[in-house]
Order: sequence, then C-alpha cells, then structure tokens
Amino acid sequence: MSRGHGYCGRSCVRARAAAHHVTIALLSVTALYLAASLTPTLAAGNAASGKRLYQTRCLGCHGDGGAATTLGPSLVGIIGRKAGTGESGVHSRAMTESNTRWDEALLRKFLAAPTKQVPGTIMPGAVQDAQEIDDLIAYLETLR
Repeated sequence: MSRGHGYCGRSCVRARAAAHHVTIALLSVTALYLAASLTPTLAAGNAASGKRLYQTRCLGCHGDGGAATTLGPSLVGIIGRKAGTGESGVHSRAMTESNTRWDEALLRKFLAAPTKQVPGTIMPGAVQDAQEIDDLIAYLETLR
C-alpha cells in the first residue's frame, strides 16, 4: 500500500480514497439528474382514467382510431400533428387555417375552451375539470 506523499502515511491515503469516493458519488448523482431532466415526460394525468373519459365523452365523434368514418378527426397521433390535418373526420375551416401544431400545452388550453382557442371550431364542448384534461392528454399521448 502506498504511504502517500511521505508526510502523514496511511491517514492521507485514506483521506484521498474517501475524497475519491465522494467525487464518484457526486458524479453519479449528477449523471442521474441530467438523465432524468433530458427524458421526455408524459402528461401529469392518469392515462387509464383518460381512456375512460375518452370513451364516454370523445369516442362518439372522434372514434377509436379504426377505419370507421367519424364526425371528428381521429386523435391517434394528435400530439405533434398540425391542426386540421388527418385523413378521417371533418375538419373545420377555422382549424385547417389555424396554423396550429398540437402539443400538451395547446391541447390543455383547447380542451378547456375550444372556441376561445380556435374561434370557429366545430368542437361542441369544453372540459372544465383540470384533472380530467390532464387525464385525457395522458391518454392521447398513448395513441401513436
């Protein structure tokens, strides 16, 4: 075993080893923090609750993503998609001309007040409860 720099023997070797372990621990914690902050997060809601809400409040117009014709557009892949696009359902002129790309924040605003967010939309109703909006968005994020 090394005797250190010659002045204090084993106690210096132990101190340097302890400092090395602390440094490695700090680097590990920092790496975990950075990895967590770079990982995309899903909506704060509960996707299972969102699915139940979707089935009772949205399915009638937006369908289940199958080939059946629906009144409203399919919401499969809605996050990241330009508003007023998609191959199924009716898109209002206001929506197709809105130049909007759906993200979580915009969906939150739209679901709370569709006609305020996109005047002229044909979306018939709003979702008033913030937790229900979070749940619906969490579910929509699973529809890829």
